Amino acid sequence: MEDHAVCDINVGSPELEINHVHERVPSNESGVQELESSMKVLTKVDLDLAYSSEKLANLHVPLMYLLAQQNDLEAMATTNNYILADFVEKVLVFNLLSSILDSEVRELDNYMDNLRVEIVDARQKISSCRHLGELYSIMKGKLNDSEESLKQSRQQISEVKMRSARFQRTVLAFAHENWKTDIAMDLSENSQLSNKNAMSNLRMPRQQRHNLWMLEKSLSRELYLEKKLAESRQNGKELKLKMHHMEEVVFRMEEAAEVVWGRFLEAESAAEVLQGISKELLGRLQLVHFNLNGSIQRESELKFNLRASLEEIRAKDNALHKLEKIMKENIKKDVEMAALREKVMLLEKQLKESQLQLKNANATNESGEEKLGEMESLVVSLKENIFVAEVKAESAELKVAEVTGTNVELTEELNFLKGSATGTEKKVGSLEKQLREVEIQLQNAKASSEASQEQQNMLYAAIWDMETLIEDLKSKVCKVENKTESTEEQCITLSETNAELNVEITVLRDRVEFLESSLDQANNTKLASAEELNSRIKLIMDMAMQLAVERERIQKQMHVLTMEKKLLVEKLWNTKKDATECNNEDIDNKELPPFKCTSPNATSIKTSVADVTDSLDKSFQAEAPVCDNDAGASSSVYSPAGSDSELDTVEVVQAKRLSLKHILIVIVVVSVIYLLNQEPFPVEDL
Repeated sequence: MEDHAVCDINVGSPELEINHVHERVPSNESGVQELESSMKVLTKVDLDLAYSSEKLANLHVPLMYLLAQQNDLEAMATTNNYILADFVEKVLVFNLLSSILDSEVRELDNYMDNLRVEIVDARQKISSCRHLGELYSIMKGKLNDSEESLKQSRQQISEVKMRSARFQRTVLAFAHENWKTDIAMDLSENSQLSNKNAMSNLRMPRQQRHNLWMLEKSLSRELYLEKKLAESRQNGKELKLKMHHMEEVVFRMEEAAEVVWGRFLEAESAAEVLQGISKELLGRLQLVHFNLNGSIQRESELKFNLRASLEEIRAKDNALHKLEKIMKENIKKDVEMAALREKVMLLEKQLKESQLQLKNANATNESGEEKLGEMESLVVSLKENIFVAEVKAESAELKVAEVTGTNVELTEELNFLKGSATGTEKKVGSLEKQLREVEIQLQNAKASSEASQEQQNMLYAAIWDMETLIEDLKSKVCKVENKTESTEEQCITLSETNAELNVEITVLRDRVEFLESSLDQANNTKLASAEELNSRIKLIMDMAMQLAVERERIQKQMHVLTMEKKLLVEKLWNTKKDATECNNEDIDNKELPPFKCTSPNATSIKTSVADVTDSLDKSFQAEAPVCDNDAGASSSVYSPAGSDSELDTVEVVQAKRLSLKHILIVIVVVSVIYLLNQEPFPVEDL
């Protein structure tokens, strides 16, 4: 029974084997995939085998406990020295444990069948990996080991099945009326099986050794179980004490149940209120779900708008980067323009100096004035041709250097002219030519400077326009950022509201579940109370039926007693008449001493009768005056016409209410009267 250790040995560690096999895997991808699938199947089979073996090993503990309990029950059944309640309790526990063991064994058997199918599938998958060589042989050996362990575990399951079947038979035997004969039959069957096992052990010594080893282990387990049994007995005593306490608690709970019965109506009303609250909560939940769906849709729309705004911001960022590049280029151009302006200012200064020098030269040379006028006219004509020279503004920068050089030469020549006034006339022609060329160059420079100023103005205008565009873009970017911040804040608030709504939904769900559970409990309590009410109503109906039967019986007895009372009243009336007649006859004859009603005997008789009637009146004053009308009628029937006094009628009415006890008292009084009168009294008629 301990062969499950073999299964545990075969299981091993699948991860190490997988790593060992992956070291020998070929390089092609198809082989790797097949190998991985087969190894997954093998690891699954190994894990399933380990699970089944561990579960089977765990089943041996209840099996040994059931064997020990079966032996105890059989010993109790054979010795007849047992308490019936303990025996029934042990039989019930044995039945419950055996049924649990049977269900677990069936479940494990079905699991083994599924595992066998998995092994067959694994064999089919491994058969496709024959080209792997050594790996195929390793996997095949592993699969064979798993099959052997499966066979061993199935053998163990069959043994456990046989034991569980025996347990079921013993339970049926104890449940049957002739359970002692069934136990004897089971004992004989067990003895026959043990004899057969002994014969088979003699034939198979190896199996006998194995069985001896198993028996040693079972003995050790039995010792362990005996210890556990002693502990369980102690626990049983403690449980008995607890049961006693529980009985007291149950008695108190029965007292409290009456209080709970009073609170049942309150629970019904509370259940109705809770139903209304639950309906309201369900409506609120539906509204919350609707709001959640709307918020989710709004959130998706806001996310879409955020994405669009982010794309717009990115496009605007790209445009800003382009504008920054253009600004940098404009700054570079501004620097170049400033350098050009400085150069133009220097040229203007040099021109002014040259003009002053020319004026001085004109003052010294009158002949040069005419030429200077011509030069001025030429300058005017050149000013008119400024618009034509705008096209040549690009070459002005290159000619500025030449103009500076020529100006330097002119200044040197003018200085030389100042020093030598005599040589001016000769050089006037050359100077005029040079001056013309210089004026042309100056005009070109002015034109180029004006063109550069116009270009600079255009650049300033473009820069101003760009600055305005940048400011507009910045304002738009700020607006977009504000919008994004507002949308982010809205998203945060929406997420917070969603979280709060989720928390509220969870709380509401928990509350709904609690209300449903409370409703179920209320319904259960209603059903239990209804059952108790039905049982109590049945008891009350039975008691009412019994009371009705008793009432009819008592009414019959009362009717019989009233009839007897009427007869007794008649006889009493007759005895009174006889007594009065006897008294009258004695007075007439005068044979005896006078016996009058005033005598002490008569007075004593009358007083005794009066006392009896008074006592009867006092005893029947507590009863209800049900039969007053009947009594009056009967008194009118049985009394003689016109001769009865009121006291006699009262005595007759009250005599009808007498019970048996009072009737006996009346009979005693009548007998006393008879003895006093010394006349025969027909007692037999009574």
